[in-house]
Amino acid sequence: MQRNNITRRKFLQGVAVTSFGVVGAQLMAACTAPAPATGGEAAPSTDSSAAPAATDVTLRVQVAPESGQGAMPAIMGQRYQDESGVKVVMEETIYGEIETKTQTGFISGTLQDLLYGHHRWLFINFLKGIYMQIDDFLASDPPADYDDIYPSVMAGNSLDGKNFSFPGVVHPGGNIAVNYNKTMLEEKGLPLPEANWTFSEWTELAKAAADEANGIFGLGFDSMNALHYYSNVSRSFGSPDSTESWLMNAEGTQLQYNTPIHAEVAAWYNDLLESRVAPRAADYIENNVQLLFTNGLTATHASTVGSTISFLSLIEDAFEMDAVLLPVGPEGRQGTCYSGNQHMINSNTAHPEEAWELLKLYSSGEAGVIMVLEGKQQPNGHKSAWTNPDVVAVNRMLGVTDTLLTAGIEPFPMPANTRFTEANNIFLNEISLIWEGEVSYEEHAQVIDDKVNEVLALGRPE
Repeated sequence: MQRNNITRRKFLQGVAVTSFGVVGAQLMAACTAPAPATGGEAAPSTDSSAAPAATDVTLRVQVAPESGQGAMPAIMGQRYQDESGVKVVMEETIYGEIETKTQTGFISGTLQDLLYGHHRWLFINFLKGIYMQIDDFLASDPPADYDDIYPSVMAGNSLDGKNFSFPGVVHPGGNIAVNYNKTMLEEKGLPLPEANWTFSEWTELAKAAADEANGIFGLGFDSMNALHYYSNVSRSFGSPDSTESWLMNAEGTQLQYNTPIHAEVAAWYNDLLESRVAPRAADYIENNVQLLFTNGLTATHASTVGSTISFLSLIEDAFEMDAVLLPVGPEGRQGTCYSGNQHMINSNTAHPEEAWELLKLYSSGEAGVIMVLEGKQQPNGHKSAWTNPDVVAVNRMLGVTDTLLTAGIEPFPMPANTRFTEANNIFLNEISLIWEGEVSYEEHAQVIDDKVNEVLALGRPE
């Protein structure tokens, strides 16, 4: 096992300089012994050789059990255990509880060594001192395939130039892939979507495919309410060389929803909702908009590129489907919005060097391939994973999306004060009033700006 030349003492000295005054809280939490492992052991190895001498080191890994998210960490954890003698234990945490349980576990000193997260709480948890800054490790002992990671992905995971995570699941946009019911469109004699199509072409196709009498919608979105999902669509509007369609300014200090360009987006989408071309919440099946598409009731549906895999497995032979990238807007702009999951190291781990070695495995291009082939997830931040022939064979859209990632995807709409969850909860609740027809854009856009900007004006958490 390759060892890092940063000692525990040197690392803690570095923390005192870079962790925003939270060292006292970190050390207090470190005084509490970690809780005994409660999750299952790492998955059995399929190709391990002679086991190395056992050590007294145990690494606890926070994993989400849903949707195959634990497959890659278990496989790579077992490999590390077999090669190093370090015991690796998987501890499941329900995905929806990770944000809260990470914070409470850090305070109580019971948090795992390797952590899992999402942009929604990534930055605020770093400011709280929960995640270890990894720049010294990157400088002295980077992953062997570090240069294979898309630069915009690593940039999108950093705060104030500081790195503290590696990309796990990478989404170039929540609505970046438009899945379509090929069987339905062909039976109606309608043209199939093609690469580099436009929003006007999508609108025309959706209106032609919709059939209100038979409960058929023309298009749907995974979400037009969350800040990052809405941003993926709004960034398709406006000039390609501007950020005027960004929902939040580049500094992350002001929401700018009450502007002509967002009025244009609202007029476009509201027309589809009111004409029953797009569904409203009451039309969803079991409160799930995706089930409309998989049950053959929506002609086209925008989702994450990884959802294409799950759609194919759910649809089976019910109808033939395919997918293309989200179309470009009126001025040819391709909207993207980075979001996704990450792997981090607990800043209070007693074994930073061993945790770093495991984190490097989780961040590798090979791990990205395993995530697709074994976990049925999306790849991580490695170009080699997105373009791997076996990965593309599972979902060709992953290879298509590589073009966006290579060009560089636009950042997650993170407030400068990192209070995304607070801001997002307000935005999604308020914008839903517009989409559900309870208020108009004209009377409510400024209300949304005012309410969200009250959160954005708050200081950073300590």
